[in-house]
Amino acid sequence: MTNKDPMSKHQGKQRRRWSLVIGPLLVIGTWSFGSGCNRHGSHADAIWAEGGRGAGDLVQPRAIDYDRASDTFVVVDRTARVQRYDHDGNYLNGWRMPEWERGKPVGVSFGPDGNVWVPDTHYHRVVVYTKEGALVREFGTRGSGDGEFEFPTDIAFDKDGRVYVAEYGGNDRVQVFDQQGKFLAKFGGPCKDAEQFSRPQSMLFVGDELFISDSCNHRIQVWSRDGKHLRDLGESGGGPGQFRFPYGLSLDAEGKLIVTEYGNTRVQRVDPTTGKSPATWGTPGRLPGELAYPWATAIDKDDRCVVIDAGNNRMQVFRF
Repeated sequence: MTNKDPMSKHQGKQRRRWSLVIGPLLVIGTWSFGSGCNRHGSHADAIWAEGGRGAGDLVQPRAIDYDRASDTFVVVDRTARVQRYDHDGNYLNGWRMPEWERGKPVGVSFGPDGNVWVPDTHYHRVVVYTKEGALVREFGTRGSGDGEFEFPTDIAFDKDGRVYVAEYGGNDRVQVFDQQGKFLAKFGGPCKDAEQFSRPQSMLFVGDELFISDSCNHRIQVWSRDGKHLRDLGESGGGPGQFRFPYGLSLDAEGKLIVTEYGNTRVQRVDPTTGKSPATWGTPGRLPGELAYPWATAIDKDDRCVVIDAGNNRMQVFRF
């Protein structure tokens, strides 16, 4: 399925919905601010999309990424659709993955080539598209050998354009490829011990350091580009600097990690060196400013956080 034309009717629906939620949003934000010493108020600047299968609608979205060059966002949801939105959350275009009966992708990334890279999780491959949805290439098959995948989750790129692919389901490792999909290296493995993973869900390069959300081990691991383990951040828990199933990773304008926690139902701001947390955002719920099963967050050029509020079939926009 391809949807390449902006949907003005849907965009109008988004704007009308926003005007309805802004009033109670401010009240909720003021009340929440006083409810905890570390927690920011659950005030959002905007809510994008709503539940549905129409163009721009979402069904349990799982991943998001932002492209500074085009000032656009790309989102994958549980209908196996890849959809693009502009700076204001208006739908631009979209397409569906070629197969989806066995399951849907849980990650999406803009590459340095300007293309959209999708770890096609349940089909054990990487698929690359243009922003318009034209297929560029794909690589990988199911297996545990070099260049094979078991449930790939996310894709990251180092400063030289090398492609890092995380996977779980038994391999629980990171593999490194060139832009054409040629295998170069691998590191990690399935376990709770140091230098091993239990569902590495998301990856983020900060300079030459690769941050990996080791989700089921409730920590963030930090590695060098050449596969050397450097340090861990966090431990299991609900306090500042602790994590429960950290999924999404992004970086704000001040160089702080933005960690989306599926288990703690919040977004946490974390120092990438010390692991200390100065602030969190979000509380469980269905109202504006509240979250249900958040998966990921993208930071745009204006330092806005756009969080995937999966259980509420929407995105929320806020600032720390």
